[in-house]
Order: sequence, then C-alpha cells, then structure tokens
Amino acid sequence: MKINLSSFLQGRFNVFVCRILGWRMTFYYMSILGKLYFFFNRKEKRKIKKAVKMVFIDHKNSSEIRSITRDVFRGILFHYYEKFFNAFSNTQTWKTFFRTHIENQGLTSINKALSKGKGVLLVTGHLGGVEFIPGYLALNNYPVTIVVKFKTNRLRAISNQRAGDVSARFIDPDKTPNIMKAIFDNLKENRVVITQCDEIDEWRPCRNNKIDFLGKHIHMDKTINILSKRCKAAIVFGAMHRDSRHGYKFITSSWEEMTKQYQRSMDMSIGEVVLKFMEHYIYRFPEEWYQWKKYPQLDMFAPSDAVAETPASVPVLEPSLV
Repeated sequence: MKINLSSFLQGRFNVFVCRILGWRMTFYYMSILGKLYFFFNRKEKRKIKKAVKMVFIDHKNSSEIRSITRDVFRGILFHYYEKFFNAFSNTQTWKTFFRTHIENQGLTSINKALSKGKGVLLVTGHLGGVEFIPGYLALNNYPVTIVVKFKTNRLRAISNQRAGDVSARFIDPDKTPNIMKAIFDNLKENRVVITQCDEIDEWRPCRNNKIDFLGKHIHMDKTINILSKRCKAAIVFGAMHRDSRHGYKFITSSWEEMTKQYQRSMDMSIGEVVLKFMEHYIYRFPEEWYQWKKYPQLDMFAPSDAVAETPASVPVLEPSLV
C-alpha cells in the first residue's frame, strides 16, 4: 500500500524525533522529509506542477509559474507542519501560539451570526492554516463542531483529548451513522459547525447546476446547498490566511458581505458563491492551497460537452484578506 505524505510525516519515529528537536527545528526537519517524499514520489510531484501550470498558464509567464510552483510545494509542507503542531504540541504551547500568532479579523461576523440563535455554518477550504480554525475558535470560547476523518486511532484519541480541553466537538464519519442529522443537531444548539467546500473526494455533483472553477466547467457539488436549505443557520465563509512564516489572520465574510463583494451572487446558489470565494483565494494565494494534486479529479465532474479552459481574468470579487 502506497503511503501518502501525511502518514509519512506523522510516522511514530518522526513524532519522536520532532519532540526532541523542538518546534523551531521541526519545520526544517519536515522540509527535508518532504523533499525526500517528493523525490521518491515523482508522479505526484509532476501532477502538482502540471495542475499549477494549467491554472495559471493564461495569466502568468513561465518564470512566475515556476515561482508559484516552488511556493506551492513549500506551502504544502508548511500545512503538514501546522497539522503536526496542532496534533502533537502540548496544550500550553498550543494555546500560547494561538494567542500570540493569530490576528483576529473574523470574530465579529461569527458573533453577529450566533446572535440569531440558529447556529452558524462556517464554510472554509483547504487553504492556509485551516487546521487552526477549530482550536482558535474553541480557545476563544466559541461552541465549535467540526466534521473530520481521522487517519489513525492514535490521532483520533489525541484530537478528542484536546477537544475536551477546549469544549470542542468532532463529528467523526467513522463513528456517526447519520452525519447530516449530527450537523443539524449541532446547529440547533447554536453551535459553529465547520465544513469545507473544496473536499473534492466527497463531492456530490448536481447534474442541473454547473460552475466554472479553476478553469474547468464542472457540475456543482450540492452538499453546501443541501445543508443551507435544510437548516436555518447563518452562512459565514472563513479563511485562516498565512500572512508570514508564523503569522496568521483569521478572516470571515457573512452572507451579506459575500453578496456585496460578488457581483453575480443574486443569480447564484449559496454553494456556488462560497466556491467562487474559495477560487478567488486560490488564485490570489496559490501557495496556501494544498489540494493541487486533486485538481485532475475535477474532470470527473465535467459535463460531456465541456471544454476546459482557464478564465481570461480572475473572478470579480475582493474578500478582505489583507
């Protein structure tokens, strides 16, 4: 069985070594491991490089694309460092880091949404320090629930212990018979339920709803639309933007703000608008998206008569990231 990058980096030996090295040196150690991984997994590396080139070939020159590609690989490794830190740092280190390295630009939107008393569906994506969002909100005393799959029982146990320290909850698909019901039940308790709009492996395509996403004309995933129609929860889009090596900005946009920022939103569903927001962030900060290797899977959702071509310009919206 082929091992993936996440499992490779989180092997028991690497966890042991990183705890000895300390967190400052751990990043450099994991960078070396990442380069070794991609050296021996050249097919995956080529897939990522090809995806970046396809998305940017019409609006970036060759030098810019090479620079973006280098940053993408660095960003992928940084994501796994964040994931590693989130799981294996001690509770005090974890809390101190969140209090000192994350700048808040997003709690106001969540406060307003929670004041309605019907829960908040916080939609995000595989961007930047997404692993930090649940813990950051829980540490600030927000009732957080996240749908998450665990690769190992060990990681599940560690995560559940940490969640208990900050009163967060997990909806674990492997332990939850009805995920939708669990989400609705948590929203009824006026909790913040975090979900991702770019979980390509889990997309459920709607045959009658199409969208242009990263240069491909595809059938729209209907998950967000189903969730939003069946519950009365407020919709908020959020991102944990990595704005420097160890600095982050947590930014959110309410549904009202999204409709103002995206000119075509009146003709689009909630699922379409949040995916276009995600797309804008990817175009603007490609090094922060770590789903590049799954880009070819978008072809599975393309209509039979679709012609894939990159858009002439970046979508017209300006989420307030910086």
